[in-house]
This record gives sequence, C-alpha cells and structure tokens, in this order.
Amino acid sequence: MSALACLRVVVRSEQTHLSETMFSALVAKFTNAFLEVRWSWPRKFSALNPYAFLLSDPKASELDTAELGRLSAELHAHLFGVTEDESAKVTVLLFEGDDAAMAKFAELDDTEIARAMVDPAAAPAGGRLSRIAIDGTRLPVPSPVGANPDEGDDEIRIPKRPAPIRDREPNVEGLQGIYYAARQIFVGDVISSTPGDSRTRYSLVDGEEHLPPDAAAFDADCVIAAMAFLAESQSDTPLYLPVSFSTLLRPSRRAAYAEILAILPHSERRRLSAAVYDVPRAPSFQALKQLHEALDEHFSAIDLRTRDPAFEIEQLNPEAVTSVTLVLPQAEPERRLIVLRRFISKIDAYKRRRVWPAVTNVRHPRELDLALEARLPFVTGPAICRLQPRPMGGRSWPVDQLPVLSPAETLHRASA
Repeated sequence: MSALACLRVVVRSEQTHLSETMFSALVAKFTNAFLEVRWSWPRKFSALNPYAFLLSDPKASELDTAELGRLSAELHAHLFGVTEDESAKVTVLLFEGDDAAMAKFAELDDTEIARAMVDPAAAPAGGRLSRIAIDGTRLPVPSPVGANPDEGDDEIRIPKRPAPIRDREPNVEGLQGIYYAARQIFVGDVISSTPGDSRTRYSLVDGEEHLPPDAAAFDADCVIAAMAFLAESQSDTPLYLPVSFSTLLRPSRRAAYAEILAILPHSERRRLSAAVYDVPRAPSFQALKQLHEALDEHFSAIDLRTRDPAFEIEQLNPEAVTSVTLVLPQAEPERRLIVLRRFISKIDAYKRRRVWPAVTNVRHPRELDLALEARLPFVTGPAICRLQPRPMGGRSWPVDQLPVLSPAETLHRASA
C-alpha cells in the first residue's frame, strides 16, 4: 500500500517586500526544486497549491521524513537570510489521512492552520497532523480534548511544548576568488556550500577530494547560497555556480536541475556563470548542445572543468564555451607540474577557438609561477584564495601577497 501525506509549508509573507503573488510563487518554486532533489524516485510529489504538496511512496506504509527536515531551514534562509528572528521561521507540517481530508487540509487558510497547530481538532477529521523538525523527525502538535482515552486518565492534559531539538548545523557557505594575473585583480568568485556536519569541506577549486558525494544536492545548495550572495553584493563580477556535467545530462535528473535553476532570477543572469565540473576529455556535440539548452537561460558564461590536460579543445566550435579550466590532480608536486605543462602546451589552440584557458587547485608557488610565466589568464585554488564569506571579485591584490587567507587564518596570523 502506498503511503500518502499532504506537506504544508507555513510561512509569513508580510516579512518580505514581495507581494503575496510573488511570494507564493517563490515558495512554490523553491519547494518544488527541493523535492525534485530530495524526494527521489520511486517516491512522487505533486503541487496542490503554492504551499501544499501531495507526497507519496509506493514502497512504504509510512513516509520517511528524514530529508524533509532540511526544507524549513533552507527555505527560511532563502526567503529571510540568516536571522535569529523566530517569528520569521518557516514551519513544515505533514497531514496524513484519507484523500478528502488531505484535500481540505491543503485549502485551509493561515488562520485555520494556526488554529490546527494549537488544537488538531480544528484540522479536517480523519487525519493525523504533525510538524517536521529540522532533524526530520515528526513532532506531535498538541492533542485535542479527550484524544487519549486509552490512558485511563479522565483529567484533560494539555501536552507541554516539546523540548527543543538541536537544529541541524547550518551549511557553511562561502566563495573563493578567481584571480586574473595580468591585472593582479580578482574578477569573480566560485560558490561553495557544505553541510555543517560534513567532515570534508566541498569546493570546486581545491581538488577532487573536496568534490561532494551527492552532486545534485551540492549544486542545489549552491543555488540557494547564490541567492543570498546576489542580494548582499552589488558587485558586477560574476558568481560561478557548480553544475555537474554527468548529473545534468542524465535524463532522469534534467527536470530536477530545471526546477533548481528556475529559482535564479533572470534579471541577474549577467552576474551568474556556470562552473560545469567532471567534464570528460572529449564532450560530444550533442552533450554540449544539451548543456547550452539547460544553462543559457540562466547563465551568461559557461566554464568547463576537466581533469584531463589533453582536453580536446580542437573539437569545440569557436566560442562554444567561455572557458576551460584544468583541475590539477592530487599527486606529487612534480607530477602536477607535468600535467600543468601539458595543458599549457595547447594554449595556442585555445586562442584559435577563442576560449579562455584557466587552472584550478593551484597549491604550490611553483605551480603559480609556471601559470604566470605561461600567461594563463585565470588561476584559482588554495594558493590563490581560501574560503571567504564575501565575494572577492573586483578587488585588486598583489600577486606576492597571495594567498588570500580565510578570516580564521587571518585572525590567527594577526594574533601570532
């Protein structure tokens, strides 16, 4: 028997400058994108209205709510930013019952929902209402009068508010600057977002051991982070968002990416670039066509990131993409230099195709010196810029003062 439930997002639109129409559309778009990534097949979902979604799992008798816990925290950060204002908090409710009861629950207005959260008797009959905590567990809402006759206690007991559950560690979001060596200036930033409980920090510029195990979830988290950085920064320099080549081109995941990327405001397209990672040596014409179809609407530039120094740039049409970035391998320093020299040997081919060459995961002074000597225009990596809370794009920075340290490293050095 298939498990069914109605998911309801409770959030206050008056705390934003958006109209109710725009706000509800944003909530619907974000929740759709979230469920596309987290509520994986064979589970299904469908939107009943901007704030209510029907969830199903054909292989379970009861829905597993583990993934749903992140929705409230991520939607809260997306709509309101990081704030201690509890009145702005997003609440996620789950109503399980028959079809008619779930349909009525989906249509309750804000006042009726607020009443049901205090007294479930105000919810449609024939269902069970619970709140989804940030750790994914179900929290019962206060029981209606006489709800526990089996306990043999005639006294009406109003349950106390559940003890607070420690919130999931927030994602660590940040940026790492892209350095344009010819002018000694940062010209853009690569976004990253790492779950707070992860032992490894995720990053596109620090080598393959920092790549995420779940590419789709990482890319979605970076889209959410980008919304905050777009709102906070007035710089015109681009923000590069991670996009997994292999995941995006998988037919079963393409629709999910469309929902995720639809969150990005079209008015900010000029400030957004796609950093497409795990690109093979020779991507096919059809693959690049599908890539452009998926990304051109949202991004003004496309960077292909490859670990192969023999990337077949000659097979690309002129200006097929904006840039190609070599990811230096996790290897001994001499091996890394050999790989970098092989990539540099093809610079003329990149010029003929009018595609910028770049290198990332630069870790050692010799690698940076070699890149500068070869006049590789763009460099990134731990030897260039560590994780920053604000964009580096637009800042001049002398090459002899690289790397730009993280705030914690800077503080430690100042106190040493």
